Amino acid sequence: MTFKSALDIDCGLRYMYETLEVMSPSGRKMLLSAPMMTAKVETDDYYGRLKEVHSKDCSKIAVKLMCLKDIETTLSRLDEGAVLDDIEFFEVKYLAIVSTEVRALLEEIELEAVKLPVLEDVVKVLDPDGLNIPSFYVYDSYSPELREIRRQMRALQGNGDDMTDEQRGELAVLLQRNAEIELKVRMELSQRLRGRAADLKLALSNLSFLDILIAKAQQMRMMGLCFPNINEGGDTAYCGMFNPAVKEVVAKQGREYMPVDISIEREPVTIIGANMGGKSVVLKSLALNQLLAQFGFGVAARECQVNLVEEVALCIGDEQSIVRGVSSFAGEILAIDAVIKKIRGGKGLLALIDEPARTTNPVEGTALVEGLLEVIGKVKGGFVLTTHYNIGNDKVKRYRVKGLRDGVMDYTLEQTQCGDVPQEAIAIAQSLGIDPEWIECTKRNINN
Repeated sequence: MTFKSALDIDCGLRYMYETLEVMSPSGRKMLLSAPMMTAKVETDDYYGRLKEVHSKDCSKIAVKLMCLKDIETTLSRLDEGAVLDDIEFFEVKYLAIVSTEVRALLEEIELEAVKLPVLEDVVKVLDPDGLNIPSFYVYDSYSPELREIRRQMRALQGNGDDMTDEQRGELAVLLQRNAEIELKVRMELSQRLRGRAADLKLALSNLSFLDILIAKAQQMRMMGLCFPNINEGGDTAYCGMFNPAVKEVVAKQGREYMPVDISIEREPVTIIGANMGGKSVVLKSLALNQLLAQFGFGVAARECQVNLVEEVALCIGDEQSIVRGVSSFAGEILAIDAVIKKIRGGKGLLALIDEPARTTNPVEGTALVEGLLEVIGKVKGGFVLTTHYNIGNDKVKRYRVKGLRDGVMDYTLEQTQCGDVPQEAIAIAQSLGIDPEWIECTKRNINN
């Protein structure tokens, strides 16, 4: 799975991407193509680099990276022996200048998370006059003959419309020779720089990577994200977990977001609670933070430890498919069946299922959920489902949404031994100001 494909998972990851201030197009491209990390040694190395960047003031470097262009095609042409044109030489020169300046800044702040090759010689080749400006043309300095020809051309062109036919003919010859010498210079420059193509590619890659690290460190500070403690084959646990996208919406409504504590071991986990209890948000937050941890972002929690998985499966919302000709219930059951097959195949999977069988009748729905929990057993990655059915299975770990407390909804979780879902639908409806006669009729029907 790449980061780009993970953006399709409806959990808030796209919000994290859109609020990430990656400065360069090449940085965005690298981020989108980044694979999900699945090995502890890889994630530990990544977060080690991110921690170092997080501890430094990289604002000056970030400014330098703002205009970093994606010139991968130009560098490939150079490596293949093509003769570059003036625009391509400008791209190479600008990359070399930016890399050289950033390298000096890295040394200044003693940041070693990213290494850059020495490219001062490339700058010198493309800037023979030492002007240190981000532009390029075939300078007079490259050829004494070229300098003399251009001098003669300027002298003739100074006559303007008063040039004689003989002078026009002489100018045409000079222009032709000028073009020939310029081509020869471009060929020689391309040949000289071809041996530095690998270092130029490395500079582009590492500058793009540095851009991503600086953006992630900044996002961590802005959102209050934490560094995860990564483990393999262990438990996943969050203290103060939240979902930044949802938190922003709640804040705009003038309400307080309630972070939750939750831990996932090998046995299945159920989260019970009435509708509007925030159960779906918990599942989305679990998916989001698993992906954040395995794509090298700060994690939305006060602190956490995360078990690495091979895939995140979030079954939430309407699974109806007009193309496949299946109903909501059929689509949901097929999606869950695919999860079961992956778990039985030994895949390290974090499976998150929101209120399975909710679209069928309560009797069969409860039986389906009970049966699902029985067949799942121990899970290599993690298995969490939410439900508003009463579940009697005592081999699962249970959480319940605390629910209404003194007329106020408390969305935090508490561990419980009881599988009965709290009956809070009427109380929630009343808190929303629903028609009082409807409420009274509902209460009377329950009593009867």
